[in-house]
Amino acid sequence: MKSRGLAKLVGAGALILLGLTVGIFVSRPEERLAELAAAPAQAAVSKQPASSDPLPVKRAPKPETTVTRIVKKVSDSVVTVGAVKRQYVEQPWVTEFFIGSRLRLEKQRLPYMGSGFIIDKEGHVVTNFHVIDDSLSFFVTLPDGREFEASLVDADRYADIAVLQIKADDGTTLPEPLEFAESDELQIGEQVVAFGNPFGNLMEDSRPTVTAGYISALHRTIRPDSNIMRVYQDMIQTDASINPGNSGGPLVDVNGDVVGVNTFIFSPSGGSTGVSFAIPANRVRGVVDEIKKYGRLRPLLLDFAFRTLRTPRVSGVQVMDVRSGGPAEQAGINVGDVIVTAEGRTVTSREEFYLLFASRQVGDQVKLKLWRNGKESDVVYTVMEAAK
Repeated sequence: MKSRGLAKLVGAGALILLGLTVGIFVSRPEERLAELAAAPAQAAVSKQPASSDPLPVKRAPKPETTVTRIVKKVSDSVVTVGAVKRQYVEQPWVTEFFIGSRLRLEKQRLPYMGSGFIIDKEGHVVTNFHVIDDSLSFFVTLPDGREFEASLVDADRYADIAVLQIKADDGTTLPEPLEFAESDELQIGEQVVAFGNPFGNLMEDSRPTVTAGYISALHRTIRPDSNIMRVYQDMIQTDASINPGNSGGPLVDVNGDVVGVNTFIFSPSGGSTGVSFAIPANRVRGVVDEIKKYGRLRPLLLDFAFRTLRTPRVSGVQVMDVRSGGPAEQAGINVGDVIVTAEGRTVTSREEFYLLFASRQVGDQVKLKLWRNGKESDVVYTVMEAAK
C-alpha cells in the first residue's frame, strides 16, 4: 500500500514539474521561437546583398489630386505680408508723477506677419486691414524668397480689406495673379483649400502652407469684438485649418480661384478648432475694384438721420430727418418710417444699421423694408458718394 502511495506521489510531482516547465515555455514563447528560427535565419541573411548595396525603390507614378493641382496653380502667388506696427507700453517709472494712461505710454516698433495674395501684374496685393492697421511700414515676401517694400493704396476698415502695392523695379517678374470666383454660387459641402503663412518668416521658408476642408456654412454675420466698430457679414465658414498668421491669405475653390479671404477663427486656445471664417470674394472684389479704379475708397453719402426704436409693435431704426433731393428721398423714405430689415437682415439698433451701411460701396443698392402706419413696404436705397 505504501509503495502505491509513493508511486502516486512521485507521479504527481512529475506532473507538477512538467506543468511548471510548460508554463515557463508558454509565458515567454518569443525566446523559444528565436532559438528555433536562428539557424535558418542566419542562412537567409547570408544570401542578402551587402549592406552597402542600395535598397530597391519602386517609382510608380502618382496620380495628381485636386489639392496638388490647386497648390501648383496658387501657391506661387501667395505672399507673406510684413508690417512694422506701433506698440504702446506703460512706463511704470512715471506713474508717480503723471495721472492718466496717455501720459504713461511710449511708442515702440513691433514686427507683425500676415498673409496676402497677388491680384494683378501691377503688383497689387490683397490682405486683411487688421494685418496692416496702425503700421509704420510694409513689406511683401514672395514664396521664392524675394522681398519688396510695399505701400498702402487704401483700405476698408469696416470690411477688413486692404490693398497694398509692391514697389518693384521695371522689368521685375511677378507670379501669375489669382482670379476671383463668384462667391454667391458657393454651396455648403463644397471643397476648399486655404493658403497662408502661419509662421511668417520664422521658419526661414516663405512658401505658404496648405490646408484643405469644406464649406461648413454660408452667410454668417459676426461681430467678434464689441470694442471694434466692425461687423463681418455674409462670412464663409470652413473647417480648413487656419491659424494666426493666415489672415489675409486666399481661400480657393477646386478651380484654384479665390472664393474668400481668410480672416479669423473661433478658438478658446488660440489654435485651429475647425471653425474658420473668410470674407466672401464678391465683397472683396467690390472693395478692390473701387480702390484700383479711383485710387481710394470714395466716402459714402448718408443723407438721413435715424435712431433706435423698440416698441411692442415694431423694432428697428426710425428715420428722423431726410435731406431734400438726396437718394433717401428718391427711394421714397420719409420722416417717421421705421427700417425693420436691410438686405434681408433684421435691424435691431442704430449702430447695427450704420455698420451695415458703412460696409457698402458707392453705387451699391441696399434693399430696405420699411414700416409705415402699420404696413410694410420695400424700397431700394442707392449709395452715393459724399461731396468733398
